[in-house]
Amino acid sequence: MAQGFVYVLVSPNSDYVKIGRTERPIIERLRGINGHEAYAEHGPWELSDFLHVTDCELVEREMHKHFRDRHVATVVGTNELFGVPPHEAREKLRAVDMRLRVDHEKTDQLFADRDIALFLFKLFQLSGLYGNLDIQGAWTLSLQPKTAGGRWFTLNVGPHEVAYSSRKPVDGLHCHSLVLDRLILEYPETIMWIGQHEGKVEVAPYDRAERAVSVYFWESFASAERFFRLPGVRRALIAYWGEALADLRERNAKSVYARYHSYDAVSQLMAYRRARQLPFGFVVAKPAPASL
Repeated sequence: MAQGFVYVLVSPNSDYVKIGRTERPIIERLRGINGHEAYAEHGPWELSDFLHVTDCELVEREMHKHFRDRHVATVVGTNELFGVPPHEAREKLRAVDMRLRVDHEKTDQLFADRDIALFLFKLFQLSGLYGNLDIQGAWTLSLQPKTAGGRWFTLNVGPHEVAYSSRKPVDGLHCHSLVLDRLILEYPETIMWIGQHEGKVEVAPYDRAERAVSVYFWESFASAERFFRLPGVRRALIAYWGEALADLRERNAKSVYARYHSYDAVSQLMAYRRARQLPFGFVVAKPAPASL
């Protein structure tokens, strides 16, 4: 029994999906697939969905068995292509017994609060993290890290802590912290809002990040996501986070916090995004009974 990842890959140049597993970081496996002669011809392959599981061999075997009648045997040099719509492959993957998912208890606890889930979704959406899922491990999301005072999560981009929200409220409010580009200082309305919410803006204490500022404010999770709609916030997020993520990608860097990364939480955020993007009137079917 080996802990690892079971993934579904898609490509704009293929009518098939690739269903496979790896015990290595996803980024390493994806690079290998896109560099593999047989698969690369149908690439570039991109991550459609994945799960971090305690027994990746078992989960992959059951996935392949379920779709065996649609296995593609005509592409020479490949053995993991299936003529399955991506949404169908994802649905089967997410029907996996929750007990097989690594650290899913923490994810469940966080997503039980819809306001926290929405806050994280907005943060991923605006900062560009959804476009950088393949370099997880260069950036990291840890749930309920062991810190003084307690936190729901901490986000790091490379070695830098760039976002967190406190877990224990004070008078119903949580402390939220984000690292942004200093161009946020050009938006007085936003700076005033931060001050009105017992917050502050100060220079971030990071080497080689001279434009970075740390923003703190207190607000309930139900209202905290409003911060992302304030003037300049989106620009300042992208300016700092986008440049930092591009640098990590270029250097194939890995964060010293990679061992604390919650792949399960990221997987859940992918599902959360898809659910919010469903067309009006579309009804989400209940997940199939767990079969593993």
